[in-house]
Amino acid sequence: MPRTFFLATTLLATTSALAQSNTSPTIHTAADLQQLEAKTTEAAQKSPTGVSLSPIDDFGTYNSILVVRVKTGDSERHQFWADQMIVNKGTITLVTGGSMVGEHLVPNQPGETRGSAIKGGEEVVLHAGDVVHIPANVPHWVKIAPGTTTTYLIFKEK
Repeated sequence: MPRTFFLATTLLATTSALAQSNTSPTIHTAADLQQLEAKTTEAAQKSPTGVSLSPIDDFGTYNSILVVRVKTGDSERHQFWADQMIVNKGTITLVTGGSMVGEHLVPNQPGETRGSAIKGGEEVVLHAGDVVHIPANVPHWVKIAPGTTTTYLIFKEK
């Protein structure tokens, strides 16, 4: 896990520095991310959806989010945003492609849709340290085993 946090911290600092118009890097230490993960985990455990999101950076066309899941959530599609995911803890089954079951627009979020599942997509199992890029407009769904907790970083890019 320390290697994953080091990698994530390095990526955050590097990408954040490139995305900013000033010359000062934005740094998130492993300790900062561990504290944020603890708070986000507590919130996910209390949430009826079993998910909690903690924004890290937002630079307009790029942002980063820490996600903690204690339950499988909705499938999703982002018309304008690609997702780069780095798994920090746990194991997830990522389903991509196919068609979303019960797809519907998310109010007040242009280009964002959700569904209850994905039918006919490709499944891949991801573990801590794995990285995946999901292009914009590709349906995807993060499934986790009951009784488990997963954490991952999402880097969204327009």
